[in-house]
Amino acid sequence: MHKYHIPNLGKACAVMEEVGNAPDGLTLREIYRTLDIPRTSALRITRTLLDAGFLAENHDGALTLGPSLVQLGVKALENLDIRSFARPVLEKLAAETGESCHLAILNGDRSMLVEVVDSPRPVRIAARPGTRVELHCSSTGKVFLAFQIPEPARFIQSLELTRHTDNTATTKKAVLAGIAQTRKLGYAIDEEEFVPGVRCIAAPVKNAFGKTMAAVGITASTSTFTRARIPGMVEKLKNAAADIPARMGSGK
Repeated sequence: MHKYHIPNLGKACAVMEEVGNAPDGLTLREIYRTLDIPRTSALRITRTLLDAGFLAENHDGALTLGPSLVQLGVKALENLDIRSFARPVLEKLAAETGESCHLAILNGDRSMLVEVVDSPRPVRIAARPGTRVELHCSSTGKVFLAFQIPEPARFIQSLELTRHTDNTATTKKAVLAGIAQTRKLGYAIDEEEFVPGVRCIAAPVKNAFGKTMAAVGITASTSTFTRARIPGMVEKLKNAAADIPARMGSGK
């Protein structure tokens, strides 16, 4: 045993693992008998874990995993290296669509690209990882406004709604209408709102708890990504958005 091992902390970990493996929870008696630890030790450990929210009591008095562990689980999922899981999905999406694909995360008041797979075509339209774009005129930014930022109406009050093209939404009313459309469709579209001649679509990537943690998008010239292609591209995009968290959950 390591010299820095803390016996009671190790027992507490064992208690949570044992309780987590029991669908209906465990009684204190079942815990100290299963783990072969003194009843008083089991009582102190479980009481401490209950006070911290790591355990909870159900209506039968059995101990189950508590809400604090759910919160920690969400944070753990968010901290996984999403780029490594997203890369093969983006490569497949680029191959299927023939267009450049990317993954973005919310970074302050900007959408930041963290992974990019270029189009297999000779002419490519894609920014590089690390690029930060405004939320009101980018498809991934619209995803974050619609699905991740808690109070978008208040949030956009602090944004400078810069006009980049004739199609850019530059009023709060127009941006809110875009948010409503994105929520209705389940994906966002940038119709030449950031760069003339460039169309983008993006969809939310959600974790196991339904929380948006990233956005996956497709960027292409309007000459190749015509309006007629949007329905088919959206289907592939949504499949990719679902595939990324699935890979994270399976570890593939």
